[in-house]
Amino acid sequence: MTDAKQQHQWASMLKFFSEQNFGRLTRLGVFEGGNDFWLESGLPLTGIDVDVHAGRQTVEIVLGDFTHITKDVKAVKFILSHTGEEDGVDVEDFDGKTTVLRFEAGR
Repeated sequence: MTDAKQQHQWASMLKFFSEQNFGRLTRLGVFEGGNDFWLESGLPLTGIDVDVHAGRQTVEIVLGDFTHITKDVKAVKFILSHTGEEDGVDVEDFDGKTTVLRFEAGR
């Protein structure tokens, strides 16, 4: 699959996911080498976007006034649960880091 085609698919899916979950309260963390770093909890989802810089895909997750950027993205995985309480997105880069976005339970 070409980078342009993959970017378009990710952009379309992320836009739809963002619209469906706009304003939901979130948790955001980064997992790397067995360690987890939780960056925020309780900010509303504003949007998720994908862009290409120098042939490498970048995903931007905007939560309220906070923006988290993952560069050199290898994979985007949507997490969907029956109740919606465990929904989210995993964004994996080529360095082995995974950004994990989940929604606060019961919100």
